[in-house]
Amino acid sequence: MNRLILMAFLSIFLFNSCTSRHGKSDDIFIIPIAEYISKPGDIKCSQFIDDFDYVQLETNEKCLIPDGFKTLILKNHILVYSVKFCYAFDRKTGKFLYEIGKYGRGPEEYQNSILAYNYSDSLIYSLGWNENSLVFDLNGSFRGEFPLPSSVRGIENPSFIWSYSYLKDSVLAGYYPNILGTETKLLATFNQKGEQIKVFPNRNVFPKRPLTMLDLMDAEFYHVNSDTYFKEKSVDTVFRVNAESLIPHIIFETGKLSVPYEYKWWPPEKRKNVNFIFVNQILENSNWIYVLAGKESVDYFALYNKPKQQLTVTKKGDGIPNDIDDFVPFNPQFMDADGNPVEFVNASKVSNWFRDNPSKISDKIEVLRNVELTQNPVIMTGKSKTR
Repeated sequence: MNRLILMAFLSIFLFNSCTSRHGKSDDIFIIPIAEYISKPGDIKCSQFIDDFDYVQLETNEKCLIPDGFKTLILKNHILVYSVKFCYAFDRKTGKFLYEIGKYGRGPEEYQNSILAYNYSDSLIYSLGWNENSLVFDLNGSFRGEFPLPSSVRGIENPSFIWSYSYLKDSVLAGYYPNILGTETKLLATFNQKGEQIKVFPNRNVFPKRPLTMLDLMDAEFYHVNSDTYFKEKSVDTVFRVNAESLIPHIIFETGKLSVPYEYKWWPPEKRKNVNFIFVNQILENSNWIYVLAGKESVDYFALYNKPKQQLTVTKKGDGIPNDIDDFVPFNPQFMDADGNPVEFVNASKVSNWFRDNPSKISDKIEVLRNVELTQNPVIMTGKSKTR
């Protein structure tokens, strides 16, 4: 949505400057983050969490987890993956189960371990080497492949899908990064025969830009229940994605602190000392929206109560104080299949906490006392409040 149109649209809403409530219309959440980031308050875990659960992931030479991983936290499995690996762990015990697929150029080997996850059929879609996707089930068995939309490579007028998301009914969505400013496509939906269903146009087309700086992570998909959502970093709107429509879902009101679309091409020296609000990550369930934002090199955590239409923003610091277990602070990173926020707590952070806080060790966290500095992370899951 064009930024000027968005601002005109937003002008019809009145915000009460004395409270943290905001307007909501037609299931669009209007979040005045610029207003509340300027007057941060305090957030404690007990405001949005009922209880915490901790699971230590098994550590052995077959499943060492490096930095920069991603994860899917499902009912019975935890999938930890990056480009060249996908490890499956037991959700309840943290036991390492097996590796799913293999990186390489051989038969049934992938180029990228997980492009998208099919929540309906519990299937993993990996990127093959021939503009195709390989399909694996949660047992690691190969289930076949299907074609992906064709791409245009090279440096003249590149046009290709960089990230994918499964929608439903065997339909996927793909995001086209606007590398040089000339990309006319934003998203495309397609079926598993490689047939295009819908192309959503990119409204931010410019004369060709030099490739000076590019963040290919400048957009994200995420899921809430059976719905798929999409946001570009330099656009203030989150859209719900259907096979044939984009529907506004959240609008972050950033005002004069909005990130200009052209920021993606700014060289490093121009990016220094900017005063924009960056919405870096969104986690969401039926009752809460969790936002990791940044402004002037300071990270903020924003908590939005959907039923009450109430927003609180705090400086992130070391994390949200854990007033439930009096254990390590909480930094939500992921959302599990039940809509609970999750952090993969670095083992060194756990080990150092036990060293520094011997008087605070409760029976509940005693089981983590022997976590060693070099082990895999501890999974910290917060049972989300429902009100």
